[in-house]
Amino acid sequence: MIYIDNPAGTGFSYTNGGLARNETKVGQDLYAALLQFFTLFPELQLNEFFVSGESYAGKYVPAIAHTIHQNNAAAELRINLQGLLIGDGLSDPVNMVRGYGQYLYQIGLVDASTRNQFVEQQERAVQYIEQEQYLDAFLVFDLLLNGDFTSPTLFANATGPLSYFNYLDDRAEDNSYEEFLQSAAVRRAIHVGALSYNSDGVEEALREDVMKSVAPWVAELLAHYRVLFFNGQLDIIVAYPLTVSFLQQLQFEGADEYGTAPRYQWLVGGAVAGYVKQAGNLTEVLVRNAGHMVPADQPQWAYDLLYRFVRNISLN
Repeated sequence: MIYIDNPAGTGFSYTNGGLARNETKVGQDLYAALLQFFTLFPELQLNEFFVSGESYAGKYVPAIAHTIHQNNAAAELRINLQGLLIGDGLSDPVNMVRGYGQYLYQIGLVDASTRNQFVEQQERAVQYIEQEQYLDAFLVFDLLLNGDFTSPTLFANATGPLSYFNYLDDRAEDNSYEEFLQSAAVRRAIHVGALSYNSDGVEEALREDVMKSVAPWVAELLAHYRVLFFNGQLDIIVAYPLTVSFLQQLQFEGADEYGTAPRYQWLVGGAVAGYVKQAGNLTEVLVRNAGHMVPADQPQWAYDLLYRFVRNISLN
């Protein structure tokens, strides 16, 4: 298992070559790091390799997988890529952002008037995307829901202090892991010295990237590798219906099969952990009683999901 602070500048990672401003650069930087890793540990080169991540890794995972795929044929050091796992991932904003208003209305968090405000702003964002005015599209998204640079958002004004990571979880965000990682003992153990823990500049540099799509990369990768998309039932920021909307529009080899694929119960220890659809190399899963951070909300079920997927064991 390799845990990487990605993109460069995130966590304890750093860069002297400038921060990434697009997914091509993200993929190139991470590919260079992986080549160094496998050069240092050649005994691991033949291991089956899976790329996994959540949230904005809906871009990062396809970016590194696509870079590996493009380079493997002629590479002196070939990475044995087998599959991708993406949890609550933002991959295709143009086909995802349109879903917020209706979703929030259907689960009772906004009324019809606020839903209509969402729809109006969503369409503005889509128009900006179609005109390739990606920064303007991001600013609309940020004002609508994201809130990293704009506060308060339309979502916050309408719903109050609800978490868009899990709308049924009112607990304060647990940041104890940050204190743990920055403790002197952990810093010594992972050899990071006095490096700063993170940089706000990473997100700033990628603002124009947020509303761009990696759907073409996902479609190409599905022709060669197994791909899992899983979503927590209670997520808002990358809600399950948004992922379904993206996948329904995706032009890949199993698209027709996905459109008519049956939905199965996925059981763990006799409990219904979620629901699964499969088509070609694509597996799509809804995880019950979980939000944006599926492994944190449902660790046993998340373990079962990842364990079965990497071993190609059926979920139904």
